[in-house]
Amino acid sequence: MADRISIASTRDPDGEPVCELTWGGEHWYAPVADVRQTALDLVTCSAYAEMMREMVAGAKIPPATVEAFTTVLLRDSGRDHAFGTESTVEVMPASGVHKPTGRRRAVVLLARKWMDGMVYADEAREMAGQWLAVAEATESDQLVAEAFRATQRGNEGGLDRLFGYLRKLRERANA
Repeated sequence: MADRISIASTRDPDGEPVCELTWGGEHWYAPVADVRQTALDLVTCSAYAEMMREMVAGAKIPPATVEAFTTVLLRDSGRDHAFGTESTVEVMPASGVHKPTGRRRAVVLLARKWMDGMVYADEAREMAGQWLAVAEATESDQLVAEAFRATQRGNEGGLDRLFGYLRKLRERANA
């Protein structure tokens, strides 16, 4: 879907590890911990969305009843905020009608500031896997940068070349 958010590993050897996020022409950075939390929330919202779809399409429970039930579940889950984080995106489960087929599909709604969109539940889970992989790569890059700086004093240009090469390898692997 067009609402996919791309994510890339970045490095800042002197700061907190952050991931670069891009969506709809907007670029921003989010801490690794927030990226991980949002990845887990994408999976959670996928499961909730699939439950909602099955309740409406399979069990024939009226959509308004399912919406009320889900709202109570989410409220009673102990969460004091929406899924996702302020530094990444907010995510919420939903069940919508797939226009070409007329069948219900489990979707995850995405929102950040003025932007909003959606992905199907299976796409949200795939997205979560990519986000977790990038979070791990970002932390690894931070450690590599620190080790490089400690062992290769006076070769700072080499560090930029190394990370340029790593980024190209990751892009090829994800293509």
